[in-house]
Amino acid sequence: MSIPNTSALKPLKKVKLSDFVTEEIERLILDNTFKEGDALPSERELMAAFNVGRPSVREALQNLAQRGLVEIKSGEKTRVTKPCAKTILSGLSGIAIGLLAQDKEKLQFEHLRQLFEIAIIREAAKVRTEEDVEKLSVALENNLAQVENYDRFIETDIAFHLTIIDILNNPMLASIYESLIQWLIRSRNPDTFAELHQISCEHHVRIFEAIKAGDPDRAEDEMRHHLDNVMNNS
Repeated sequence: MSIPNTSALKPLKKVKLSDFVTEEIERLILDNTFKEGDALPSERELMAAFNVGRPSVREALQNLAQRGLVEIKSGEKTRVTKPCAKTILSGLSGIAIGLLAQDKEKLQFEHLRQLFEIAIIREAAKVRTEEDVEKLSVALENNLAQVENYDRFIETDIAFHLTIIDILNNPMLASIYESLIQWLIRSRNPDTFAELHQISCEHHVRIFEAIKAGDPDRAEDEMRHHLDNVMNNS
């Protein structure tokens, strides 16, 4: 048999054995052959099943652990786990911090945070309950009390914003925000941002009042003003 057009053929890609094992086990997890909580076969059994050496199996299991699909504990069998937003985002942490070292990318992260929080605060202002308002009031008071303490102010600042996000009762949103803000804070100069704490407190008070009033337009305006100030001083 002749092949008329060899230029149309694509060469076979070389695949690392560990990547092959990773993809095959991942497929078995996704199609529920291995379910959450199940113990995977031993390393020796996996070596025999895939006809690979121990290093390839161990690297594959590490890959799966990084993806949040398995949990590896010393002296115990590797078990299938349920991936969550925190697991995924923690895997991105090193990449994010590297990007934030560059001014252009840092500004893009700040803009992403702005878009994220503005969408959230509009919804929060619409659906907040009296209980939500009480929790946010406590978070605000805690934040106002720490204006002179940089580390504690940052902690209570994050807690204030997370309390707003918690109004939507979506843990994934909280995980995304917590990772995003931690990345941004690690890229900031404490000396510069310490000077902005009093201004941030004033903004937080106005944000709280807008949510308490159940006014999404006002809440959006106040959050946009607050985050514009943060972006302009980043």
